[in-house]
Formats: sequence, structure tokens, C-alpha cells
Amino acid sequence: MTKSLHLLFVAILTALILAACGQGEGPIEPEENGSGIDSDHNEELIEDNDQQEEDNLAEPITEDEENTEVTTEDTVHPVELFFADNQVMNMYRVETTIEAEKEDVFVKTLEAWVAGPTHDQLISLIPSNVQVQYVEEKGGIAHVSFSEELLDANVGSGIEEMLLQQIALTMKQFGFNETQILIDGNIKDALFGHIETNVPIQANNPANYEKIN
Repeated sequence: MTKSLHLLFVAILTALILAACGQGEGPIEPEENGSGIDSDHNEELIEDNDQQEEDNLAEPITEDEENTEVTTEDTVHPVELFFADNQVMNMYRVETTIEAEKEDVFVKTLEAWVAGPTHDQLISLIPSNVQVQYVEEKGGIAHVSFSEELLDANVGSGIEEMLLQQIALTMKQFGFNETQILIDGNIKDALFGHIETNVPIQANNPANYEKIN
């Protein structure tokens, strides 16, 4: 009896083992994935992200962004201007800055000179309605043309030389040792009747003039 029970137990155990092995047979069907997104859709998302990054890189720069990229070094320039003192006894140089595109620096600097000094101990020697018409370089010489109002400056021989030097010294800082002064594009024998101006004016050494703040 005991032997029969033992054999029955072995038979039942064997059947259970075989049944368990039978459940594990056959391929396991893969789930799509834990997120519920199939692999094809994943590839589409990756391509969309890559395209978005390319679009971001290729976005055109707006006008405002272009303006912010222009640094002050491109438009603001330190320059020196030359003016007489109140007694018209001496001449001084003044450091200032002008705002101008590179091609307009010469004209804008001379326009600042025409506008006159802001220092209360300095004065301008020319009428305020003088126009700076153009500045050209010819053979290393600056050709500066003013409107005819420049001729209205009330100067004597000593002041005349000071005025001409102010123009020549202004251009000297840009590398021009000589400046030909014109009126409406024409050379005049003597702008104010004392000094010949049918030849270029040679600039003095700017360091000879005291700097005033």
C-alpha cells in the first residue's frame, strides 16, 4: 500500500512538471512597449525633433537682433577737436566722441567742430550755419569742402591762421598731414585775405596744444 501511494505521488509530480513546461513552450508575443508607442512612431518623433533643431538653427535674424549685434565700437568714435579760448590767445584740443558710420567719420567730426565747444572757456571762430559738404582724399591730402558761410568768419591775420590750423589739425588725427580747404568744391586763393589757401595747409603737431576737459 505504501509503495502504491509513493508511485502515485511520483506520477502526479511528474504530470505537474510536464504541465508547467508546456505552458512555457512557444514564442512569447512582444508587447508593443511599455509606453504604448510603437517603434515606427518613435522614429517619427526623433526625426521631428531633429528637424525642429535644424529649424531653430536656420531661423533668420530679425531686424532687432541685427541692431543689437552692432557694437558701439562700430558707430562711436573718439576724436579730438580744436578750439580757441575766450580771449582768442591760445588754442586747445578737446577729446570727445561722435556717432557715425565708418564712411561718415570725417564729415561728422568736422560737423562737431562747426557746432562749437561745450566748454564755457572755449569759443568757435566760425558761423554756426557753415555746412560741411564733403571730405575726399586725393594723393594723401584731405580735400575738405565747406559752404560759403565759412567766408563770413570775422578773423584777422592771427585768428585766420588759428582757424585754418583747427581744420588741418582735425584731419591730422586721421593721418592727413595736409588739408586743402575748399568753398563749394573750389579752391580760393585766400579765404580771408591774409594767408594763401590755394595750396594745402600743413598741420602742426597736435601735442603742441594743451588738452582741456
